[in-house]
Amino acid sequence: MSKESTNIKDSKKPKQKGFFQAVTNKLKYQRLGDLLLSTGLISEDSLNKALEEQNKTKEQIGKILIRQGAISPVLLYRKLAEQWCVKASTIGLTLMVSSVSLPNSAKANSTSQQFTLASIVTSTPTAAPKQIHYPALFGSSEMRSDDTTAFTKWVSMLDRFETQLTSYSTTAPRLQMWKAELVKLQYKSTIEKITAVNSYVNKIKYVTDKKNWNKNDYWSTPIEFLSRGGDCEDFAIAKYASLRALGIPSERLRLAIVQDKIKNIPHAILIVYAENGSTYVLDNQEKETKTLESVSRYKPIFSINNKSWWLHKA
Repeated sequence: MSKESTNIKDSKKPKQKGFFQAVTNKLKYQRLGDLLLSTGLISEDSLNKALEEQNKTKEQIGKILIRQGAISPVLLYRKLAEQWCVKASTIGLTLMVSSVSLPNSAKANSTSQQFTLASIVTSTPTAAPKQIHYPALFGSSEMRSDDTTAFTKWVSMLDRFETQLTSYSTTAPRLQMWKAELVKLQYKSTIEKITAVNSYVNKIKYVTDKKNWNKNDYWSTPIEFLSRGGDCEDFAIAKYASLRALGIPSERLRLAIVQDKIKNIPHAILIVYAENGSTYVLDNQEKETKTLESVSRYKPIFSINNKSWWLHKA
């Protein structure tokens, strides 16, 4: 993502790095009406009409445009979410890692006894998720869409991940450690898997994209992250990949983009809906796994998995 150029200075605001800095600047300095006009979603007459009403009512321009019929709610919400440039893909992570051999941790010296990540999923079958109502994140209301085509930024990372899983040497230390960790967890309960994965990934060092890759925006594959560290979305991606490989269906996982109300900056976390009805927050800012009810510092913006995305409104 290209960084928004601006001469606006504000030394009092917390300095943000990488992807989220570019996102915050983009949303702050580009007005919604101008964005919709420049992308051809509304006409100039519609924008002028909405602006006239906004001067009188002081309402948000988006609400006025919807009420006047200038744009549908779905198109508006999609464009808003698009600006966050979240990486998404319909490619399943389990399919990506199915070709990688996993040594049995109980027989580490045996070359004849091996597993694959696909076999872990097979050997620990998870029943199809029930059609249950998942609680809305942090008290928000949700609008769901199964069309993730607008979220293109994750694709390059997923492609690199697939290539790495088939080309990296199976003796690469970091990959070997990751595989061994997953093998140890294959027969654990869901909550044990969640807790162990969160703890394991959180031990990786935090490194900004600028320092790590000399780029303002770089989404690391789990292998890159395990080798070099990364920032908050990299932690969440690695946890997502690990839990998918351990058989937790994508329907129960969401990468959530939230606003940290304490630090006043955007942040990325992983949400896990467990079979026992509890919802868990996996966060690199917290050492321990938290239940959704115990976390109050975040305001959700939107969440996504490989099948759907949700826009969250307060």
